[in-house]
Amino acid sequence: MDDAIDFDRLEGSGPPEGLWPAIAGELDRRRRHRFARRVSALAALVAVVVLASVFVQMPTPTSEPADESAAPVEVTLAELRAISARLEAGLADHRQRPVDSLELEALLWLEAELAWLDEQLADSPADRDLWRQRIELLAELNRRYADGDWRRDMLLASL
Repeated sequence: MDDAIDFDRLEGSGPPEGLWPAIAGELDRRRRHRFARRVSALAALVAVVVLASVFVQMPTPTSEPADESAAPVEVTLAELRAISARLEAGLADHRQRPVDSLELEALLWLEAELAWLDEQLADSPADRDLWRQRIELLAELNRRYADGDWRRDMLLASL
């Protein structure tokens, strides 16, 4: 026995019949599944980006046009002040909450416009048009703060 390992005996042993074709088939199947997973992940990413852009750029709903045949209702100065006070109380609640950085600049501009309008009202407190403008501005501020709360809640819910 010159050969200590006896390689002649090992030649007869080998892998079972069909092992290498089975391995090749399994590798091909995994490659196809990996490709399908990548395509699915890409499609999901595109869907998320599209939905996010739709939510960010959602137009504000427009109010229904008023019935032109109806007579205009005259609102007293006291009613205008009461509406303004009610809107400002709601705004005070919103101001205590965190603000989304996307809305911050617009909110600051509206707040500055409100301060300017308050200065105008200090000079002429009986001007109904100024009070109407203040009410519209407060309603817009309340809406923007509420929209920011909704977006923030959606972001927290998605985590």
